[in-house]
Amino acid sequence: MLVLLLLRLNRFVAADWLVDALWDGRPPVSGQMTLRTYVAGLRRALEPERAPRGQGVVVVGHTRGYELRVAPDAVDAVRFERLVDRAAALLAAGDAAASEQCYRAGLALWRGEPLAAAADLDAVRPEAARLAELRLDAEEGCLAAGLAGNRHEAVLPALRRFVGAHPLREAARARLMLALYRSGRQTDALAVYEEGRRLLAHEYGLDPGEQLREAHRLVLGHAVPVPAAVVPDPPTVVPAVATGPALAGGGAAPVEAPQALAGRDPELARLGEALAAATGGDGRLVAVVGEAGIGKTSLAAALSAQAATSGTPVVWGRCPDLGQTPPFWLWTQVIRSLRAMPQAGDAASALPLDGFAAGPLAAPGDADVDPMARFRVYEAVADLIRAVAGQRGLLVVLDDLHAADPDSLLLLRFLSPLLAGTRALVVVTMRPYDRSAELLSTVAELARGRKFMRLQLTGLDASSVASLVASGTGVRPRNEAVASLVTRTGGNPFFITELLRSGADPVTGELPPTVRDAVRLRLVELPHPARECLDLLSVAGHDLELLVMAAVLGAPAGEVGERLVPAYAASLVAEAGPGQTRFRHPLFAEVAYAELPPPRRAALHARLAAAGERTGGLTPAELAYHYGQATGLGHRENHLRWSLVAADDATRRVAYENALGHLGRVARRLALNSAISPDAARTELAVQLHRASLLQMTVGVGSDAVDEVCSRARQLLGMVGPEVDLRPALWALGELAANRADFAVCGDLARRLVTAEDDGTGLISAAGEYLLGVVGYFTGHLLDAERHLTAAVDRLREVDLRLLGRQVGRRPVLAVHNFRALVRSLRGVGAPAREDILAAEVLADQIDDPYGRANAALFDGWRALQERDVIAVRLAAQRCRELGAANGLPHVVTTGEFLAQWAAAYGGDRGRLAAARAAGEAIYHPGLRSTRTITLCAVADAYLVAGERATAAELAEQALSVAEQLGERVCEADLRRIRGVARHDAGELRAGARLAVEQDARLLLTRFPDDMLRAHSR
Repeated sequence: MLVLLLLRLNRFVAADWLVDALWDGRPPVSGQMTLRTYVAGLRRALEPERAPRGQGVVVVGHTRGYELRVAPDAVDAVRFERLVDRAAALLAAGDAAASEQCYRAGLALWRGEPLAAAADLDAVRPEAARLAELRLDAEEGCLAAGLAGNRHEAVLPALRRFVGAHPLREAARARLMLALYRSGRQTDALAVYEEGRRLLAHEYGLDPGEQLREAHRLVLGHAVPVPAAVVPDPPTVVPAVATGPALAGGGAAPVEAPQALAGRDPELARLGEALAAATGGDGRLVAVVGEAGIGKTSLAAALSAQAATSGTPVVWGRCPDLGQTPPFWLWTQVIRSLRAMPQAGDAASALPLDGFAAGPLAAPGDADVDPMARFRVYEAVADLIRAVAGQRGLLVVLDDLHAADPDSLLLLRFLSPLLAGTRALVVVTMRPYDRSAELLSTVAELARGRKFMRLQLTGLDASSVASLVASGTGVRPRNEAVASLVTRTGGNPFFITELLRSGADPVTGELPPTVRDAVRLRLVELPHPARECLDLLSVAGHDLELLVMAAVLGAPAGEVGERLVPAYAASLVAEAGPGQTRFRHPLFAEVAYAELPPPRRAALHARLAAAGERTGGLTPAELAYHYGQATGLGHRENHLRWSLVAADDATRRVAYENALGHLGRVARRLALNSAISPDAARTELAVQLHRASLLQMTVGVGSDAVDEVCSRARQLLGMVGPEVDLRPALWALGELAANRADFAVCGDLARRLVTAEDDGTGLISAAGEYLLGVVGYFTGHLLDAERHLTAAVDRLREVDLRLLGRQVGRRPVLAVHNFRALVRSLRGVGAPAREDILAAEVLADQIDDPYGRANAALFDGWRALQERDVIAVRLAAQRCRELGAANGLPHVVTTGEFLAQWAAAYGGDRGRLAAARAAGEAIYHPGLRSTRTITLCAVADAYLVAGERATAAELAEQALSVAEQLGERVCEADLRRIRGVARHDAGELRAGARLAVEQDARLLLTRFPDDMLRAHSR
C-alpha cells in the first residue's frame, strides 16, 4: 500500500486504481473494504499521534481516493535521483572529485532491492526496474568520475567487478580498458576488449559498438588521453623562436615557408565545401567546437581568406569573454558591417535595425519610445543578410559564441532555419558548451536545421605538430622530440606555440607553471606607457577607440597610438578597425586584467565610465558595468542610475533577458538599504514590478519566478513612504494572485483598484475591472465576469494607444478581450467570442506588441479547447508554437504543444492520449496554478471519447479535487458530466447539469443527455 502511494507522491490516487493495483487487476469482492483497512493501518504507522477520526496529515483522504503528503526529500528514492543528477552535472562540468562524492552519497542510500515488498505487482514492476537501472547507471557514473579524476588505479578493482557482473555494458568495458592502460597494463586492456568482442559475437552475433572500438583504437595507438585543462585560444600567427637541442634533427636542414594553418587541411576542405554550397544558393550553418587554443579562430580566418580571394564578402562578430557585453553585441558588429556594404541596398535602412547603431537607442530618461518588437528586428536582420548575400554570397563568422549574450543567441536561433533560402554561410566558433544550459538549447535548436554541420576540433597529430614546430623554428624536429611534445601538450596548438615562444627547449626545458606565466612575461617586458594602455584595454573587455583611450589617459590620441607601438610589435594587440585597438587574443586580456591590483582596477573602471559618459562612446550597459566595478570608490549611485537606464534601453530593444539581468543586480544592491531607506525601498519596488512584468513574458504567467519577485514587492509595500503610489503594485500582485489561483486575494486587490482614484490614464480602473472579471471566470460566476470584463473593455478604449505601447514589458498584460472571449464561449455565444479574439489581435498590432499577438493566439486555443473544436485548436496550436518561438516565449510554446497533442488525441489518435496528458502537466512546471482544472477536464474528455472510462473518471476526480482546493469551478459542471458518464452515475449527471444552469454555462449544458436538458429547461 505504501509503495503504491509513493509511486504517486503528493498526488491524488483513486481508490479504484489502488484496489486494482493491489490485486493485479483481479480484486476480491471485499477489495474496497480491505483497502480502507490497509489505509487505517498505514495511518497508525505513519501518524501515531493522530486522533481517532481526525483529519490525516500524511495520508490524506479525498472523495474516492487518497494522497500521501510528504516532503520529497523524505523519500530516499527522490534524494537518490537528485544526487545522481547533480553528480552527472558535476562530471559534465569537469569537477570529477565532487561528482564522485555525490555519486557515493546517492549509492549509500540503498538497502537491498528497490521496492522489494511490492516489486511483483504489475503496477510497481516498471518503477522497480527503472530504479534498478538507475542504480547501475550511478555505480558506473561513480567509476567514470573516479577515472576522470585520474584515480584509475584506485577504481580499477571495482571497475573489474562491475564489468564482470554486467559484461554487456560496453561503456564500462571501455573505461576498464582505459584504466588498465593508464596503469601500464596495455596487454590486459586489449584482452578485456577481446573478451567483450567474443561475447558479443558468439552470444548475439554483434560487433562491438563505437565507444568500445574507439577505446581499442586508442590503446593500440598509445593515444589514450589524460584529462587536460581548458586554456584560451591561440594567437593568429606563430613567431619564429630559438630552437632547443631536443627539437633539432641531424643536420637540421632549413624547411619551406611556414604553412598558414598546420594540420587542419581536412577541416578546411569541409568548410570550403560548405562555403561553395552556400554561395551556390544552399545556405547553411556550421559550428566549429573545441577547447580554448585548439585553433577554431585560426580555422575560421583561413576560410575567410579563401572566401575573400573568391570575391565573397566576409563579416565577423567577436564576443569577448570579459565583463558584461551590451545586448546583441555579437550581432551588432556584423550588422554594422553589413549595412555599410553597397549590396545591402534598401535593407540597410530598415528602421528596426536602428537599435544596432552605435550608442544608446534613446537619451537617458526618455520614456516616450515606441517599443521594438523582437519579430520585426529579427526579420529585418534576415532581410539584410539575404540582400548582401544575393549577389556573390556571404560568409558570417561569429567568434566565441560561448561568451555571447542571451539575446544574441535568440537571434541566431531565429535566423538558422532561414539560411536555407539564402547564399549565406554562418560559421560559429565556440568552446565546449556542456556547462551552459543556454548554449545546449541553442545548439540543439541549430542542429535541427537541414544542413547544419558540427565540426569538432581535437589536438593535432604528430605530423601536424612537426609542421607547426618547423614553421615556428625553421628547423625540422626529430620524431622522438615530436612524440614527446604531443604527449606533453595534447597537440594543442596554443600550448605548442607558447612553448616555442618562451625560448626554452619545449621538450626538455622547464615548463612555466601555467600558460599565464608565459603571457605575463611578455606583458612585463612592455614599456610602462604601453602597459598602461593595455591595462585600460583589459578593463574595457573589448576593443576601444583611441579617442576613448585618450580621454581616460589624459593624453592626445596620437600619443596614445605611439604608446601602443611596442604592444603591436609584441603581437599582443591588433587593429580592430580604423582608430580601434583590441587584444590579439582574449587570453592576453584575461592575464592583463588579473595582474592589475584591485584598487587600480577599480580606478580604471571608474575613469573609463566617466570618459564614456563625456564622449558618448559607451552604451548604458557598459557604463553600468564599469561603475559597478568601482562602487567601492563612491560610484554606487552612478552604478544604480546607469543600470536602470540600461534596463530601460534593453526593454526598448526587446532584449528582455539583458533587461532582467540589470534589474536583478539593481534589486540586490537596493535590498541592502531598503529596510532603512524609504527612497531605496521606493526604487526597489519599481524595479521589482518591472521584473515581474518581464518575467511573466519570458518565463510565464504565474511562475515561481514571478511569485518570488512579487513576494519581495509585498514586503516593500510596508517600507515605502506614504507618498508612494501603490496602485501599480496592487495591479501586479492582483495579476499574480489570479495566476496562482488565490482568487480571494485577487478579488480584494481588484476592488481596491476599482475604488481608487485613477491616475489619469484610465489603466488603473480598467485593471481593477479586468481582474474582477478574471476571478469571475475562474470561479464560475460567468455573468459577473462578463459584466466586469465589458467595463474593462470600455475603459481600455479610452486609453491613448501610445501610452499602452509604452507599458509593454513594464506593467502586467491587460488581456480583457481574451478573457471575455472565454466567458462568452462558455455562455454559448461563439461568434462574439471570436470577435473578441480578433479585437485582441488588432490591438496588439496597433501598439506593435509581439507578446499581445502571441497571447491572442494562446487564448484562441483555450477558447477552441472549451468548445472542443479540434480544427480550431490545431490551428491555434501552430500559431502558438510559431509566435512563441519567434519571440522567446517558452510558456506559449508549451501551451501550443499541449493544444496540438490534445487535438490529435481528441480527434481519434488514441496513441496521443498519454502525450496530451504529459503536455498538459508541463504547462504548470514553472509554477502556474490556475487553469489546471481546464486542462485536466479537456484531457479527461479525450479519454472518455476514446472509451477509456476508468482513466477519464480518475482524471475528473483529480480535477474536482483541485477545484475544491483552489475554488476554480469554471469546469466543475463538465467534470461532473465526465465522471457521471464514466461511472454510469445519473445523480452526478443531474448535479452537473444543475450547476451548468446556475453558472449560465450554456456551452457545457449542451453536452448533457437530452432528458436532462429538457428537465433543466422547465
